[in-house]
Amino acid sequence: MSLRWMTGVVAAIFAVAVAAQVPAEGGDQKRRLIEQKIRLVEALLNSPAARGAAEGSDADPRSLIEQGKQAIGEARKALAEARFDEAAKLADEALRSVSSASRRMSPGEGGLPESAQRKNLQDLGDQVGMYRNSVEELAKDSQRAAPARALLGRIDALTAESRQLADAGRIGEAGKKMAEAYKVAVEELSRLRAGQEVLLSLKFDTPADEYAYEKKRFASNEIMVDMMLAEGRAAGDKRRLVDGFVEEGHKLGAQADEQAKAGRHAEAVKLMEQASAQLIRALQSMGVPVF
Repeated sequence: MSLRWMTGVVAAIFAVAVAAQVPAEGGDQKRRLIEQKIRLVEALLNSPAARGAAEGSDADPRSLIEQGKQAIGEARKALAEARFDEAAKLADEALRSVSSASRRMSPGEGGLPESAQRKNLQDLGDQVGMYRNSVEELAKDSQRAAPARALLGRIDALTAESRQLADAGRIGEAGKKMAEAYKVAVEELSRLRAGQEVLLSLKFDTPADEYAYEKKRFASNEIMVDMMLAEGRAAGDKRRLVDGFVEEGHKLGAQADEQAKAGRHAEAVKLMEQASAQLIRALQSMGVPVF
């Protein structure tokens, strides 16, 4: 998952999950829905963002994460005893706690352990490098050479600033600067290639390597979604649309992780590609010309 940028994802999932009421269709249906919500909360609690909140220096997020863990434990107990209404209420309380913890984390400034911040910075840098290669190819086109070279300059300047910040030990700021480079690369390359088919040729030694790449791409798209939400590009009804895409992407991503853990990387790649496609739809609905 992305640095503090999990905020938008957590909020999106929270908004949809809390809105879904447990139907009065019998105990089996209630149990299944509550179990799904509990698994969702546990997935969020195991995310890098939540772990960072639990390990960070800010007491408020730490407390909220602990509240979430306690509530989900009580929800499981209530579910085992067929106290469905109470279990559903406790699961919602856990979601509120995890969501609130994520919102209170400082963006990339101590919310995650430094090792996790550096890993996310590296993943973002890899994505920026991939898009930069495509811009270089575009610079060979006489009709698009000038704007492509200008874009290369912007990408390189932001990347250089990010590296300088990282070298100075300011990893959180470096992550934000690299995220800005990624945003510029995605948006401007998409505009330059409007009307052209965009192909990114990649080769992987194993399905596991391909899956690792797809996970990085998913995380980068999460960052983009959160940046666009922070800019206010999803007001009113559009926010509900974006939330739906994000929730579906997260569900598919969780399924992909399960397949990968079982060693079924080819299936995991397909699911993670579908998950990224949902985030791309979210971005496109906010006016980002991403491919």
